[in-house]
Amino acid sequence: MFNREHHKKILLILQSLNASVFDEAGAYFGGGTLISLLHDEYRWSKDVDFICPVGPGYRRLRELVADGMFKPALFFSKTALLEFPRDMVANQYGVRFLVIADGVPVKFEIVAESRLTLNIPDRFDWIPVPCLGFDDQCAEKLLANADRWLDTSVESRDLIDLAVLRLQREIPQAAIDKAELAYPVMTDLKRAVSQFQCSAKYRAKCFSALDIEVAPLIIDGIDLLARDFDMGKTERSMDE
Repeated sequence: MFNREHHKKILLILQSLNASVFDEAGAYFGGGTLISLLHDEYRWSKDVDFICPVGPGYRRLRELVADGMFKPALFFSKTALLEFPRDMVANQYGVRFLVIADGVPVKFEIVAESRLTLNIPDRFDWIPVPCLGFDDQCAEKLLANADRWLDTSVESRDLIDLAVLRLQREIPQAAIDKAELAYPVMTDLKRAVSQFQCSAKYRAKCFSALDIEVAPLIIDGIDLLARDFDMGKTERSMDE
């Protein structure tokens, strides 16, 4: 189903999960990995991230973790080809553990989300667990971009993910409003777009680090975001 070898291991993990645990806690698969898998694997993504709202959902999740003696296997309905080298870590920020899928280590995290209330999840026939819907994908990425767009070690992955989402349709106003209930995000998005447009060298670094082979498509999305701010188009390099 997927071409990237690492993504095949992630799919193995996702297809092995016990959906009832995630439904009970209201924890949804999300992050850049979900977006990449939904859109032709435009970039490499290495981790599995779920979002669980703080409140009754996260409380229930922590109860399940404690009842399961902090063993990661409680999240899985089958464990063939999976190994769990150590117990989970659970704190106010979330639940984390390492899973080795067919010999490949993958970080698994369920983030305790205190900033957003999530909408009804999306469902896909290729995995059993609930997933963030489009609006919540956008809201989470707007917040992530606001948090770390200045950190060049992130390689603008949140902006790139937003560019791919923007290629599907305009960023919903409902997603913007939801994110900005937590803190401002649109000024940071505009600055991130400007930074990305201004340096072909930096863009090449990002594309290389994230193993992106569809640079022209990403720039198309960036230019749509720029247009939303009445900004000009990117001056493209030969590879873009």
